[in-house]
Amino acid sequence: MDNRLTSKEFLRVFDRIRSKGDKLEHKYQLGQLQAWHDYDGYTCWLGYKDVTVTMMFHGSLKIDYDKPANYNDFIKQCLTLTASRPS
Repeated sequence: MDNRLTSKEFLRVFDRIRSKGDKLEHKYQLGQLQAWHDYDGYTCWLGYKDVTVTMMFHGSLKIDYDKPANYNDFIKQCLTLTASRPS
């Protein structure tokens, strides 16, 4: 697994998308990034093209993708969100 982002940082990305993005049905979207969660909030997801990050209770992560280039783009966008100051 890529170690550029921790579970905590993925949760920061999730929160940034949820707080700054647009709500579209059951997902939030900020640019090309999407964030959504199950009904009780114990499982959260981040999505971008073919990339899906599943964040589970107690901090475990599952990352699925088909194209490494899409995953690299996703990570770059997440790093940008975690580097910017909350407003």
